[in-house]
Amino acid sequence: MKHLILIICAILCIEVSAQETCSRIIDKALPVDTARYKVTYSLKYKLHPDQRDAFNDTRIVQIGKHSVKDYSDIINHFDSLATEQVRHGAESYSNVSGNPWPLEIIRPIRDDRADLKYRLSISAFLVYSDSVPTLEWSFCDEATDSIMGYECRKAATEFAGRNYTAWFTPEIPLPFGPYKFGGLPGLILKIEDAEQQFIWEAKGFERTNAPIMEYTYRDGNDKRCTAADVEKTLVRYFKSPVGFMISEMGGDSGKVRIVGKDGKVMNNANATQMAIPYKPLEIK
Repeated sequence: MKHLILIICAILCIEVSAQETCSRIIDKALPVDTARYKVTYSLKYKLHPDQRDAFNDTRIVQIGKHSVKDYSDIINHFDSLATEQVRHGAESYSNVSGNPWPLEIIRPIRDDRADLKYRLSISAFLVYSDSVPTLEWSFCDEATDSIMGYECRKAATEFAGRNYTAWFTPEIPLPFGPYKFGGLPGLILKIEDAEQQFIWEAKGFERTNAPIMEYTYRDGNDKRCTAADVEKTLVRYFKSPVGFMISEMGGDSGKVRIVGKDGKVMNNANATQMAIPYKPLEIK
């Protein structure tokens, strides 16, 4: 069964041109804060601006008294579903559907460091700390729009090598948004980079008192690293998904068979030369 899964992973990496995200079994759930507000965003993202079709994710941003958490609702749903299936004795469990963005971030409101997790199915969780910038915004006083019935103003900023345009609403005086974005006199309801590689747009806003949870997983394979290590790992992964997989298995290419669209087994040496175009969200 493990051998078959490895073949499927390789096909997904090469033909779908995305990182496969697998469900993980939740071991412990620790409440770290209580959310006062919940914002639901749709995220359309690409691994590279030249990618023809965007992937879709549903992101949840929980705003608490002490921290803000941004995570994939799709991944969280399938983790929870798989965990319940295993607890009830299932021999197999549901896997993540689609290509949600496999990043989770918890950032303290009164600190400039955030805790992040990036999951790759064929590697450990990449767990790291990274800075949260103080963004300098320029305002477009005459530009207004309406999102979810809220009147929004337009602002622009530069962050990590990209230019962003944001629409925020003073009607919700919360200086937050998705990912690391914030610092405006109102909640960010939409933000996109100039290449439209990443586009977040709010689809829901509500008051809540739900806990903000931090999860640990049964496999226990979290890998503590630096932000620079994560980027190097992702560059190596997208440069050669098959080569990365073989390396994670200990370097024995004889354990892996790569099946192409035609159903024929590919030469591993050729398969390792196949790359996925990739441009990180934070370029610098």
